[in-house]
Amino acid sequence: MQPQTLKTRGLHVGVRFAPSASLDKQHKQQFQLKASEGFDWRRQEYADNAWHLVSPQSEGDPRSQLKLSVSPDLVNFEDFFPTTPLELYLDNLKLALEAVASVFSPRLILATGVVIRLTAQSQDNDARLYLGQRCLGLDDRLGPLGRPVHAVGLKLLLPPLAGPDKPNWQAEVKIESLIEDVRQLFIEVDARWGQPGPWDPQLAVDRARTAFEFATTQIVELLQSLGGKES
Repeated sequence: MQPQTLKTRGLHVGVRFAPSASLDKQHKQQFQLKASEGFDWRRQEYADNAWHLVSPQSEGDPRSQLKLSVSPDLVNFEDFFPTTPLELYLDNLKLALEAVASVFSPRLILATGVVIRLTAQSQDNDARLYLGQRCLGLDDRLGPLGRPVHAVGLKLLLPPLAGPDKPNWQAEVKIESLIEDVRQLFIEVDARWGQPGPWDPQLAVDRARTAFEFATTQIVELLQSLGGKES
């Protein structure tokens, strides 16, 4: 693969918390005020069990948008096709979590999930060949299928490890050819922490950075190693 072409396609952080939030009229008014500090939400949807704030981005991909969602025990903060650097997303993540905390006063983080989505140009301008032949060594062994292969992928599930200086989080890794553009590799890391602890927005920020660094370093190194010296 070509590491210099690496682009962020999506950033998603979910934090499950306790005690549960009450999505009633009184909290709605407070939430509208706090959530607007530092953000310019263009669309707001308030259902009985979920609130969604969305801000489409004027630059970048037409699908670019920032989204904050709150349900009784979960807050999600997502950046689809980001137009700004990771550090700004992390600053906004902390701001969004602090807004939620000021309204609902959570005391515990029960679990954290982080999804990092990336794309990169593959070697030889065909991610199917790069993954299928260079990385996985399939060559002509797909012949028994009797039909062309439009997409090739690799999925790994990495368990959490116990002990100091060990990753205490689970990672589900997907590496695929991008169907909409077969020249591109699609990388997704779905990282999950299940350890409860006191409410702390910085903890979610640190975990998001950890997952991003894992995706852009170890996963990239894995692809380069599997692809051989020419990659």
